[in-house]
Amino acid sequence: MPFDDDIFNDDIGDILKNFFGNSSTGRSRRKEQVITSEDEERTTDFVEDEKKIYLIFELPGYSEKDVSVSIKGKELVVTSKKTKTDGIQEYLAQKLKQGNFIKKMLPSFIKTKNFSQTIRNGVLEITFNK
Repeated sequence: MPFDDDIFNDDIGDILKNFFGNSSTGRSRRKEQVITSEDEERTTDFVEDEKKIYLIFELPGYSEKDVSVSIKGKELVVTSKKTKTDGIQEYLAQKLKQGNFIKKMLPSFIKTKNFSQTIRNGVLEITFNK
């Protein structure tokens, strides 16, 4: 018995629409403007609601005093470097001392004038007003 590809595709399309919602929003396109590579996708997230835009970065092992965030124009720079590594295994301490450096150009729809940042459990959240 031959398999009808159109029926299969329609069923999958219906399942996806029901699961993800029927409307297509600009959020996925906007996310693609912020997160541009597969590597970034693993460690960065973009969330948008009616009033705010959130950029979320995974920085495991770092606390608030280890992380610096700056914005110049549309350029976001996040640096993290651990200075106190007491009680941390040597292999991990070396990695945390090397630090991270994230530099990215933000798209024009993100207003960079006023932003806030929090870091908890190695997760940095930068919040922008719309």
